[in-house]
Amino acid sequence: MKISGNANLKILLTGEQGADDVLKMFQLDKGISKVLASRNLKPKVQAMESYLKEVNKINGNDKLSVIGIFTTHYGDAAVARALVVAQKKATTHDAANTIKQLRSEQLSAWMKSEKTVDDVFELLKLRQNGYKALGSPKLEVLDDYMKMVIQKTSGKQTLLQTLTNGFEGEEKLAALLVRAKEDTSTSELATALQNALMNKWIETDKLKPENVVSKLRLDQNLDALVDTNEQTLAAFISMYNARNPTSMASLIGTFTRQYGDDVVALALGYAKSDPTKRWVAIYMQQHQFQAWQKSKKSAVAVFKELEITFDDFVPTVNHKFDTLSGYIKVLNTVNRDQTDMITVLSNGVGGDGNLARVVATVLLQLESHNSFIAAVSTAAEYETALFKRWFKRKIEPTSIYARFFHAEEASPRPLEREIVARYGEYYSEKIAVRGNPMVNTVIHPRRS
Repeated sequence: MKISGNANLKILLTGEQGADDVLKMFQLDKGISKVLASRNLKPKVQAMESYLKEVNKINGNDKLSVIGIFTTHYGDAAVARALVVAQKKATTHDAANTIKQLRSEQLSAWMKSEKTVDDVFELLKLRQNGYKALGSPKLEVLDDYMKMVIQKTSGKQTLLQTLTNGFEGEEKLAALLVRAKEDTSTSELATALQNALMNKWIETDKLKPENVVSKLRLDQNLDALVDTNEQTLAAFISMYNARNPTSMASLIGTFTRQYGDDVVALALGYAKSDPTKRWVAIYMQQHQFQAWQKSKKSAVAVFKELEITFDDFVPTVNHKFDTLSGYIKVLNTVNRDQTDMITVLSNGVGGDGNLARVVATVLLQLESHNSFIAAVSTAAEYETALFKRWFKRKIEPTSIYARFFHAEEASPRPLEREIVARYGEYYSEKIAVRGNPMVNTVIHPRRS
């Protein structure tokens, strides 16, 4: 028999050739995928098999095999993957049977060398594939080997256990499954595995939501609110509640019990400004708003919970105000025009007079340093909103002392004079726009 041109088989029976040389002899060194797709795969494999048997006979062992040569040259992972793909693409009966035989021999070789299922996970380099491992042909190989091990050893290892070990624990596997569920090529298996994991936690481990928070390390810091495994916790709570009808567990409730309602609200407000966390934060915030609404929490109660202070009126954007405004919108979707931001702020600080004092104090401080920053501050926004409400209610500047400050016009405090003057300017501008020249209502404060 001739091999690779003029080389005679008997001349090559030295047993000293490396895997590269052997594959080259039989023209099987052109890449594993290309080799397995070759029309002459069967005769080439048979020829190499005959050669290796002769070498083994000379050496008095059965050390060399076709699959061993392939894996030595190409690697276990590459060969395993290529065999699965090639078997599905095989166009002839001979090719399909040859590939099937090679697959079987690879599994048998692992079994003979006492490889565990976890060992094979490592050999197949599935961890490097991340969530895409769930859609890899190599996973089919792992599953086949696991079934072989179970059959030979009467073991009970499951794919879930294998992947948990392979991906370094349930926390990491859970996060990987969340990502895999988003990909159509892996979503079906990922969903099944996630359900199996949830079922294990409920039925075998007897976990409750608070236990899962710890297991997933969502109790370490507030980044947990937008962590990938937040979705795992949500899935667990859904299954847990379905099996425990009296349970009142909720995703947001689990976090607020862990960190506090106010802390969660602020953390979500900040997270919304991060593009990578924004949509998860919005989702979680809506759940918190719904929980507040269900408990009949008023907007003023939220104002107090957020602990809004003078400093919060300084920046142009403030997450506390954004959160409060968002909740007010939710309340108004149920009871239209139930309240508005300026009303809540006024009630929160103890009335229009106190709100006017707060925003004026902040604005005066800002204006003394930077008029532009003052003009774009939150304080300026709410001063304008407050003045707009007063004007709409036809409140004249001169009536503000008695109405909101409980003071006489003749003896006001400096801050109150300033507020009236500021409103007077606003009032005059609005009157002028209306084209109705009424009595001059601008109150010029006495400067000391």
